[in-house]
Amino acid sequence: MRERIWYELGQMKHNHFYCVFLLARQRRLVNYFNIIVLLFSSAGIMGWTIWKEFPLASCVIIAGISLLKLLSPHIIPSEKQIDKLDHVTDFYFDYFNTLEQLWYDHYNVRIDDELAQTRFYELKNTEREINKTINEIVKSTNKKIYNKTDLETRNYLKSIYNS
Repeated sequence: MRERIWYELGQMKHNHFYCVFLLARQRRLVNYFNIIVLLFSSAGIMGWTIWKEFPLASCVIIAGISLLKLLSPHIIPSEKQIDKLDHVTDFYFDYFNTLEQLWYDHYNVRIDDELAQTRFYELKNTEREINKTINEIVKSTNKKIYNKTDLETRNYLKSIYNS
């Protein structure tokens, strides 16, 4: 049972790091998108008098920005999706802490295999609802974030547990 708990501990830390990095990336995308839209709005670059000389170019830029705004739900995450991912990140943080406590209790023989197994599967059952949320908001795995997460997880486990 100890190996199963250890594997789950590593997986949960990996999931937590992935969510943290993905959340940061999504917030950055939303910020960049909002900055671009603001820059090319009538209060920004499109408000300059130079565009009176190039009406076709200004129309094309305005049409492009309008199209981007219409497509934004398909291009960038919504605030609702970001809030859900934030909730998932919090879940993994709490799940990891509870699992780590179970790991230490079992490792230091404060509980036996049978009790550890019971607690483990009780904890594992709490993951069911969050998996539905994850499947809703994470459509594909970003390889760059995944590799960064893998490295961070290995470094974390090595520095904390010296394994």
